[in-house]
Amino acid sequence: MRVLLVEDSKILREAIKEMLKDCARVNIDDHATNKHEAISLLDTKEYDFMIADIELAEGNGFDVVKHTLSPDYKFKRPLTLMLTNHAHGYYKSIAKQLGVKYFYDKSMDFETAIQTIEEESKNFS
Repeated sequence: MRVLLVEDSKILREAIKEMLKDCARVNIDDHATNKHEAISLLDTKEYDFMIADIELAEGNGFDVVKHTLSPDYKFKRPLTLMLTNHAHGYYKSIAKQLGVKYFYDKSMDFETAIQTIEEESKNFS
């Protein structure tokens, strides 16, 4: 499963990579720290799965998700998991409206998010 990681915290990027390193079906191909980097990567390469934070160094994860909804988006839309410190009902509602499949709180649901990614990877060869 080809994964794009959209997260501006180097510590969290490394933690996610470390937690998924033994999952043979998960390959974190690229990472982005802001909206523009993420959109640029999404426009040049197809990903099966995207892990996205809401608050980025520049822009936000919702704008990145919206980009994959554009009629001009040329690839199959990646499944998306949002992992955020802003896990309020309001943000969860926006994520759901945008078709985000999974929405987790970084501080409370980190391990559950990792398990979800591992489970989803079983659907990809």
